[in-house]
Amino acid sequence: MEHRREIDGLRAIAVVPVVLWHAGFTPFSGGFVGVDIFFVISGFLITGIIIHELDEGRFSLARFYERRARRILPALFVVVVACVPFAWFWMLPDMLENFGQSVVATLLFANNLLLAKTSGYWDLEAEFKPLLHTWSLGVEEQYYVLFPLLLLILWRWGRKSALVATAVILLASFITCEIGGHLSPQVNFYLTTSRAWEILVGSICAFVGLRLSRRSNEALSAVGLLLIAVSIFFYDKNVPFPSLFTVVPVVGTALVLLFARQGTIACSMLSLPPLVGIGLISYSVYLWHQPLFAFARTYSLDPLTPAVMSALVAATFIFAWLTWKFVETPFRDRSVMPIRLFATGLATAATVLLSVGLGAHFSHGFPDRIFNGTDERGMFIAYNAAVFRFKEDDFPKNGRRNVLVMGDSTGRDFVNIIEEARRQRDYNLIYRDDYECPSKAPPSPKLTRLFDEADVFIIVYIAAPCAGQLVADIGAENAKKLIVVGPKHFGYNLNPFLRIPSHERAAARAKVLPSVVDENNIQRATLPPGGKFVDLLHLVGRDGTTLPVFDENGHFLSQDRVHLTKPGAIYFAQRIFTDPALAALH
Repeated sequence: MEHRREIDGLRAIAVVPVVLWHAGFTPFSGGFVGVDIFFVISGFLITGIIIHELDEGRFSLARFYERRARRILPALFVVVVACVPFAWFWMLPDMLENFGQSVVATLLFANNLLLAKTSGYWDLEAEFKPLLHTWSLGVEEQYYVLFPLLLLILWRWGRKSALVATAVILLASFITCEIGGHLSPQVNFYLTTSRAWEILVGSICAFVGLRLSRRSNEALSAVGLLLIAVSIFFYDKNVPFPSLFTVVPVVGTALVLLFARQGTIACSMLSLPPLVGIGLISYSVYLWHQPLFAFARTYSLDPLTPAVMSALVAATFIFAWLTWKFVETPFRDRSVMPIRLFATGLATAATVLLSVGLGAHFSHGFPDRIFNGTDERGMFIAYNAAVFRFKEDDFPKNGRRNVLVMGDSTGRDFVNIIEEARRQRDYNLIYRDDYECPSKAPPSPKLTRLFDEADVFIIVYIAAPCAGQLVADIGAENAKKLIVVGPKHFGYNLNPFLRIPSHERAAARAKVLPSVVDENNIQRATLPPGGKFVDLLHLVGRDGTTLPVFDENGHFLSQDRVHLTKPGAIYFAQRIFTDPALAALH
């Protein structure tokens, strides 16, 4: 196939907004669509290569997979290897465990599946995940594995049959995308079944482009660039993705691929040397930007300034050029890197990295690096999840007071606080995580029965607009039994506190995020009449704007900034039960 410089320029148009969006530059509020542009380009180029070789009767799956491996794996492995020491020295165990899982999933080209599965309460914030961006490689590689096989089979019945089958799969994927976006948008975002249609639009363009040959169209190519620009500068995180909105950048990319030929303004713009140069190194740019940003954030106690982010963007392009020059280029050349040496080297590197990743997973992030003999069972999610043993449908009939705690994972934190204070022995304690607010449906019969039987209602971190619904659900006569527990949060980032010497840890404090302080004040102000409010920020933090990071023995109170470790639950238990709002639990 001919090399089209304008496609290199289009790659630059895709990667630069992604980088600047992840860097937090607000004009590029829709920079995430760069990934969708890449999907279309990949489908176009890969399908074009396969069709061309099938027409000439020389297509080989082995050769195809070798080319893909030479293109993708060397640079990817270099970046992952570079991440390992920084993860080891800078990350708390929960984060290192997640990083290890990402390493394994990335090498298996399944990070999109891992992210889809782990979306939820325990999902670390995206900006702290060095390998978050490899989800898109997972989608593309799954396409690379399956589509050539499918095309090879369909080719027996002719090109038209292959085109029709591709179009049918495209339509099915788009329908799946729309349905998934309504049912589970977080999961839908990462799944290949919901993203395949974007790649297949590129594949359709490859089929159609062979008939159009070198035909150009000034207007359609300009419309394509306009659609891409609109999505980059006018979309934002509130636009559901992938969805019908994704059609805009996808169709825009398709129009550019089909009609931005020699002689068009679009082709001339995309063929400018700076854009072509960035396009040539775009894969390495994409690989490097997220690790650099994520580790800089992991190291910093406060959000990174625009000046720091600008420096990291510049560093991204420097690392990318070096990787393209000394890794990507030589590894693609069989005369420089023979297949036997290439395969042996990659197999060795993959084995080592998989071992590191699995070790981080099974050890829960190598906690001995940090905790030095502390009861590690209290440092992980299992400590929080153990509270589910209190999830019952009925209070026992034993004459004790009935206490009902409602909430999500932060509600389970409060149950652990009660347990560490040894107070659950004095009453019947039930925990429920199935109270929904806001909700159009009434509470379930099980919850309604518990409402009728409870002597004390404790709800943890209720959104302010839900106060009215809560009173209606439990009954106005029970409002005086209600205790609302406010939010807690240990600041922007806890990882830098690893660098504090043990003898200085007891004095360390984290700044509570302003948004959490505001939410705390709103909850207090919107408390239902007769209810009581437990202000954790003031009870434990004293000034309401900071919280201690360690207990007296230097143990972390939280690992993920929101949920408590066992030492954290003990620390809170020793300090909050003097509050008159909790007199019912005395």
